[in-house]
Formats: sequence, structure tokens, C-alpha cells
Amino acid sequence: MKWYKVELEIPIYGKNFETIHATDKESAIKIAIKNTIDQYYVSEESIKIIIVREINT
Repeated sequence: MKWYKVELEIPIYGKNFETIHATDKESAIKIAIKNTIDQYYVSEESIKIIIVREINT
């Protein structure tokens, strides 16, 4: 598994960064979106993914 830094944009709240431990980029995006929905109570359609980067450890 790898670490990913996911940058999201959320209406009203602005930018959010999530550090995710996932097997691939797509899984990291799904996990970050779910965490953001749970934390900010916004719809999935309103969240925009800006950048997804693999973090070298």
C-alpha cells in the first residue's frame, strides 16, 4: 500500500487536504471523498478533486 496526498475543493469551505493510505490512486480518491462527505456533510457532486500525488516514504 502507498500513501497519497489528495487535494479537494469544497464549496463554502475551500480547499482540503487528505493524506490517504491506499492500494492505488482511484482507491485514494474514493476514500478521500467519503471522508470529506462524513466530515463536512456535503454531496459527492459538489466535491472537486484538484490533485492526487503519491507520497514517497
